[in-house]
Amino acid sequence: MPLKKRAESILKKFSIRALLEAHAWLFKVAFYTGLIIGCYLAFSPVDNSFQAKFNDKLLHFIGFLAMSFSAQLAHPRTPFWILATGLILFGFLIELVQAYLPYRSFSWWDGAADALAVLIYFVFVARLVRHKSVLD
Repeated sequence: MPLKKRAESILKKFSIRALLEAHAWLFKVAFYTGLIIGCYLAFSPVDNSFQAKFNDKLLHFIGFLAMSFSAQLAHPRTPFWILATGLILFGFLIELVQAYLPYRSFSWWDGAADALAVLIYFVFVARLVRHKSVLD
């Protein structure tokens, strides 16, 4: 078989979905580690921290985009609506906890930034990640 045909045959068998599912355990570790780090950042005082130097809503947006991506990699067979709902509820749960912390406060805008990032990811980006083959 000529080299070009062999390469095309290998690429046709290459599946991003299979690759993602084979490494889902690693993505689960990264996702849940990210959730723990996110909680730590959300529940720690803001004074003199990394968070205080940047736009709060932008940090929320970027953080929840990253969590959406890692949630999809960690749970490749889970429907998008379940992942999105879980992440949006997680964002608002963080805000509820912050309402009871003396050095933090509840913000609908922070929850909205979280939800917007999750929705943008799952409406526009997630389908590209789930794409089953590089040649389809």
